[in-house]
Amino acid sequence: MKKYILLYGDKKPEDNICITNMFEHTKAINLGWTDFDYNYNKKIIDKEIEEGIEQIIFSGLEIGWDKLIKDIKQENPDLIIKVICNTQDSLLYYEYERENFFTLLELSKQGIVSDIAFFRKSQYETYKNLGYNCSYLKENYILKEEKKLSTYTQNEKLNIGIYPLNYTWDKNIFNQLCIGKMLENCNINYNALDERMDDFLETMNILHTQDKIKKIEEDELIQKMSKNDAIVSTSFTDYLHPVFWISMELGIPCLVGNHTDFLEENVQLKQYVVTTAEDNAIINAELLKKMIQNKEKIHQLYKEWKQEYNKEAEKQLIEFIDK
Repeated sequence: MKKYILLYGDKKPEDNICITNMFEHTKAINLGWTDFDYNYNKKIIDKEIEEGIEQIIFSGLEIGWDKLIKDIKQENPDLIIKVICNTQDSLLYYEYERENFFTLLELSKQGIVSDIAFFRKSQYETYKNLGYNCSYLKENYILKEEKKLSTYTQNEKLNIGIYPLNYTWDKNIFNQLCIGKMLENCNINYNALDERMDDFLETMNILHTQDKIKKIEEDELIQKMSKNDAIVSTSFTDYLHPVFWISMELGIPCLVGNHTDFLEENVQLKQYVVTTAEDNAIINAELLKKMIQNKEKIHQLYKEWKQEYNKEAEKQLIEFIDK
């Protein structure tokens, strides 16, 4: 395998949970807001190059990283630079996402970025057909055995965890919270991102417990999620799915929206954990009941599928690095 380093920023810490789990050699750098950030990042990269790095992989293209990429490529023409796309077309609604994505495409056209990796197969096929040099990676996450410490204890009430990691329209937060109204003897443990969530739950008279995530990182999510009977993560769209992966790896069934390419071939599992009606609390409450009733079966289906999936994901990752 070619000697590489994957560089990531703190713009999307939820993505970093999966990215740093997938790649062995990673290092955090600053977003490029100022000259100080540029110089700080440049020193890190120069040191890596001095130590024999053959390629640098950027997790996304964040603010200011285009100048950094251009400069290091000009100084080191033989250095391979790749970028893992961390957005999708549905999120180009946001100006920040749109500008950075178009800049990435331009860097690819110029040959400065040699390869763009996509986690969505349809997205990969679209841009490949448009003539861009790109690769398809299977999104993945493997929970280490020593971290599988469940704090769950049997409670009188059904505990449902809802842990959106951003307070944005695409997270479909209030439709998810409504599910608690459709389940008997249910308590919603939720990441309190905004006081409007508290007001909504009070107004709707839904039993709830604030379970605020102080820092978006693997250990924090594991601790919060382990106390629940099931997790809901039915956002309208998601690019990476750390909440789903952590939940399922812990043996807790997780209901997700219909944007999980990686489950397409697993029809049996998909029928239990994927909703096609993200904005319908009645339907999703029924799906949750079915999930909880079939918790052991879902865990077994996931476990059997995941063994082969891990191998396929690792193979694709190695091919991407060595490409």
